[in-house]
Amino acid sequence: IKIGQYVAWHYGKNRHAKILIGKDTRLSSDMFEMGLAAGAASCGANVYLLDVCPTPAVAYLVRKENFDCGIMVSASHNPFHDNGIKLFNHEGYKMNPEVEAEIEKYIDGEISVEVAKEEHIGSVINWNEGLELYESWLKSIVHMDLSGMRIALDLANINTKCGSTHPEELQKMVKDGDFHAGFAFDGDADRLIAVNEDGELIDGDHTMYICGKYMKDHGKLNSNVVVTTVMSNLGLYHALKENGIDYEQTAVGDKYVFECMREHNYSVGGEQSGHIIFYEHANTGDGLLTALKLLE
Repeated sequence: IKIGQYVAWHYGKNRHAKILIGKDTRLSSDMFEMGLAAGAASCGANVYLLDVCPTPAVAYLVRKENFDCGIMVSASHNPFHDNGIKLFNHEGYKMNPEVEAEIEKYIDGEISVEVAKEEHIGSVINWNEGLELYESWLKSIVHMDLSGMRIALDLANINTKCGSTHPEELQKMVKDGDFHAGFAFDGDADRLIAVNEDGELIDGDHTMYICGKYMKDHGKLNSNVVVTTVMSNLGLYHALKENGIDYEQTAVGDKYVFECMREHNYSVGGEQSGHIIFYEHANTGDGLLTALKLLE
């Protein structure tokens, strides 16, 4: 409730702030969503509920539809009994640390905000068409016909022995079931681990190699560089070098990968864990977009 109140007050300042909230499938996500929405409306914000959605849908729609900020209720790949809150600024980037520090001060009672009264109270709107906008955008990026392909999906349910951190069942399913590919997402679908037709894992390093090489071959790899973290496998660097592709290394975390890409306008980068960023299209990892790019 307090997080909702603070961001509504921070972005409101004599007007109704416009705030987007999405959530994953965890049992506690409804509870968190309602608390955030109630808090934000009590400080004058108009709150749009995206319902169950991938984290990258929030990041995309905040920017596309001119929201003041976005909130995602998710603990990503962590067990279903955990939950968390991710904040995005109006550009769809992770919230500025200064604002997060102020929110913590408010939670700890060190500062106060003014609640709304009378006609200044905000409203809460179920915004179903938001997901349709996100889906249309994804479809517009990759043009291909997948007729005849058999694809297995692991959508992480609520992160119990499944998803991108436990792809063993998917590997078995692809191997035994005559599939062309398999895709395992984490709990909020911002990362992807793929499986090839033989049931072998295609992790983030392998994905960066495949997509980096494809983009180079089609003249779409800016500065001929793939951005990795220091966790990437040495084999990736050898493979890139053999194909005449340069690389840059950052500290661990998709945040650092993105900062490097934004500074130099690089095309593709990511982490071994399956967070892959395609900078031409998005400013955060998106498992669905990554799956589509691999199929391409």
